[in-house]
Amino acid sequence: MSTARISVNVDGEIKQNAQRILSEIGMDMTTAIDLLLRTIVREERIPFELRTNKSYHEEVYRQFVRAELEKSKTEASDPNTNWVVHSDVVSQLDKQRKSRNGL
Repeated sequence: MSTARISVNVDGEIKQNAQRILSEIGMDMTTAIDLLLRTIVREERIPFELRTNKSYHEEVYRQFVRAELEKSKTEASDPNTNWVVHSDVVSQLDKQRKSRNGL
């Protein structure tokens, strides 16, 4: 098997941090890059998800909503949960707003 040289320009700080982490794992940069390329060839894809910041934040939001829904289901099934009528909350908020405005 022949070898080929790859030259890549990366941010110096990124390189140092990557080398430090790889060293902790017991791997050098060449081995890590070779492993990445072998995985790409074997799986015929980049072995991790690539996303925009927007899609990342949308996924985090979806996870938050799912967690809140699960929490709500748990609270709804708890017999000790205190229920409040929406119109009562709106009425109370309206009274507070009026009192702050001197009405």
